[in-house]
Amino acid sequence: MGIHPNATKEVLQYIDSMPDFSQAICKKLRNVILKTDKNIIEDWKWGPNYSYNGMLCGYGSFKHHVKFTFFNGSGMKDAKNLFNHCVDNEFSRSIKYTDVHEVDEKAITEYVKESIAVNKKGFKRIVQDKTVVVPEDLCKALAKHKQALNFFEALTYGYKKDFVEWVTTAKRNETRMDRIAKTVNMCTEGKKMNDQYK
Repeated sequence: MGIHPNATKEVLQYIDSMPDFSQAICKKLRNVILKTDKNIIEDWKWGPNYSYNGMLCGYGSFKHHVKFTFFNGSGMKDAKNLFNHCVDNEFSRSIKYTDVHEVDEKAITEYVKESIAVNKKGFKRIVQDKTVVVPEDLCKALAKHKQALNFFEALTYGYKKDFVEWVTTAKRNETRMDRIAKTVNMCTEGKKMNDQYK
């Protein structure tokens, strides 16, 4: 059993709460992960999380896709060029799925095995500069709401980066403004990015 005493129950409830397309993807991913090696531990942190000599992988459901992340992905070869999301992340690498038929069971099994091997070998997390450059428009919006600003400033590097990347990847100005407003609201409520999908 993982660190969380009710990990499996939490994972199954989370999957059951998803839209049908996400359920199908996550059920298949979960099945493949757990079949790959009996020593893999299923846990619940901010979502489904799997470990073996350290964190291996996890997945999360979003509105139009499922993100499957290998936490030591930067140490993996990505032999089949599956990593197509968050590829510039410092340590992790992700695969974005929109349909269960995109999930290649054989390939994912190989990737999970490689992730285990990377952990066994000793995955070194070399931390780079931990400064998040917050865009001016987001800064101004947060500055108008003291509670939101205080919450945002207290966040760790990764959580700040999640918000900043979400805002800066908006393709249209209207979308960007909407995301800034939602960021302020979430921070006012004491929520991180992933909390909105729970």
